[in-house]
Amino acid sequence: MKADLTKRVEVSGVEKIAETLRRAIFKGAFLPGDQLKEVALSRSLGVSRGSVREALRILSTEELVVHLPNRGASVRKLSLDEIDDIFLTRHILEIKACECIPTASEHLLRALEDCTCAYESVANQDDPVVIANAHINYHKSLVGLTGSLKLAELEESLMQALQVIIACIENDRDDTQKEVANHRRMTEMVLAGDVKGAKKWVDDYIPNGKDFVIAQIRSQEQEPRLGRG
Repeated sequence: MKADLTKRVEVSGVEKIAETLRRAIFKGAFLPGDQLKEVALSRSLGVSRGSVREALRILSTEELVVHLPNRGASVRKLSLDEIDDIFLTRHILEIKACECIPTASEHLLRALEDCTCAYESVANQDDPVVIANAHINYHKSLVGLTGSLKLAELEESLMQALQVIIACIENDRDDTQKEVANHRRMTEMVLAGDVKGAKKWVDDYIPNGKDFVIAQIRSQEQEPRLGRG
């Protein structure tokens, strides 16, 4: 698939090339499964092929890009089994977080409130990358209520595995404010010590989220382009 990267960019290093490609992926210029051809990208960006190769390696460490034999680099595409596993694990982690609400420290509760405010503050931005990152940070802080850094980091890694599709969803959806308000409602239940309500939120949110992601993937497969570019 061709992406509109004809506008030349000022690039002074591999990191900037990686950022340009990262934003192109998050904006939907490249969809999961699309090949990222070094020659075409180097011409579009006005940089060397070697620099593009190094940038793609950076994105592969972020699990945005995979390198396949005889195909080169492509945007990572999750299988339905992988998506099922990710959401199952997230459900377990977030229910555990709800169970820890009564014993969560003031510091951890404040961190959740701060992440909620950060999510709210970017809701009106026309930047799916920023919104997706705020969303990921919210759920990391939610699992952080367990007091376990390892569990919080696991939640973050699971969300990062979904980050391309999350960003594409944020880029395409018209209900971001509603989604943010839903997370605010969860935060208020946590701060009120409403364990039962918080668990109900997770029980509803995780399956709905999985269904939404799967529907979005199927929509991508049927339509040439999802994002606004």
